Amino acid sequence: MLRFSLTTFFLAGCIAVFGQSRPVQLTENASDCIGAVQINDTVIGPVYSPKGHGKKLEIYGYELGDPYFIEREHNTVWYKFRVPYDAVFTFDLIPNHPEDDFDFLLFQYDGPNFCQDIADGLKIPVRTNISRKNIEVQGKTGLSKSAIDDYVPSGPGSSYSRALTVRRGEMYYILVDNPFKENEGHTIHLRFKKLTPETNTAALDEEPVYEVPYRKLEVVVTDKNTGERIASNISIDGLPDSVQSEFTSLSRVYLDVISYRSYSINVVKKGYLLGSENFIPRNDSLYNIEIKLKPMVLGDKINLENIKFDSDKTEILEKSQPALEQLKDFLEINPGVTIEIQGHVNGESKRNKRKFRKLSEERARAIYDKLVEAGVDKSRLRYMGFGNAKMIFPTPINNRQAEANRRVEAEIKSL
Repeated sequence: MLRFSLTTFFLAGCIAVFGQSRPVQLTENASDCIGAVQINDTVIGPVYSPKGHGKKLEIYGYELGDPYFIEREHNTVWYKFRVPYDAVFTFDLIPNHPEDDFDFLLFQYDGPNFCQDIADGLKIPVRTNISRKNIEVQGKTGLSKSAIDDYVPSGPGSSYSRALTVRRGEMYYILVDNPFKENEGHTIHLRFKKLTPETNTAALDEEPVYEVPYRKLEVVVTDKNTGERIASNISIDGLPDSVQSEFTSLSRVYLDVISYRSYSINVVKKGYLLGSENFIPRNDSLYNIEIKLKPMVLGDKINLENIKFDSDKTEILEKSQPALEQLKDFLEINPGVTIEIQGHVNGESKRNKRKFRKLSEERARAIYDKLVEAGVDKSRLRYMGFGNAKMIFPTPINNRQAEANRRVEAEIKSL
């Protein structure tokens, strides 16, 4: 049985620890899928989750109520383990303090691109539990033979999800997320109920095949002034690699998407502003989106909302690459256009502090640099940081207004 002590050894991605009740603080590496902590026994802990999401924000952009994913990583730790024999698998995730809230996502490993596929939104967990903590069970969560749901979304719900039939040699990853910085640590108990030859086949047959919840999506592009459909270049980010995601010279696109996934549509048409739309289809049988393109005039601004930065940082997140590509395509299809990239922050202060101006300028510069690296002529680009001088909502009252203030725009300077 694996327990923690003051002596901790890290070797080849594995962790071994020995008897002591005080939790061990895991390092930042454990917050990333690629640095998952190997569980070599049936018990690991107690540990403190690392603070933050590690070096790479792998899960974000999902909606509250999504049955498969948390909205984003908060204070996360990844674990991995290999199945010792054919079994019915259950586990307990036990907080040291019942008031601490923990959620988990359980994935089955399927090859060397596994971690990147998760970051790209191409993997769906085999089990999740994102329900509100239940003090009646001391805040515990996990998998149980008595539970009936494979996926439990946020809000009131069962603290446990349904047990999983597993096969010898399979590898699984558990993402444990603690939404709050303060926690008193947690422990994980893995349990494998060995399948006998008599029950092996029957138990495996009980495991249902997961059916991807596809829904129909219709995208129509129109002229904002006339309402007429116009042929444009359309790209949809968030689709699996096997599904066509780029369409040339079309005014209408019709395809299958997965419910509760986060998608973004970008549309490029010569003489028009870049059009974009973010959406999360739910359980509608047909999800319709109309992109209304505005004919471009001098001084127009494009909100680059799909180019993302982590909080208070200037590095562009990897998931912003499709939006950067679309901005480059917009400039290529409109060779006479020059733009000024303008950074803004949500600085809730009457003063436009130096740190606000610096952060906003460095973010604008980061986009400028990416465009230059992609081959855009420097003479067509400028950048500037305004700090909090041009907040849309000077006194934001909710997250939506704060996000609107925290933006980067591209202003049309010449046609």
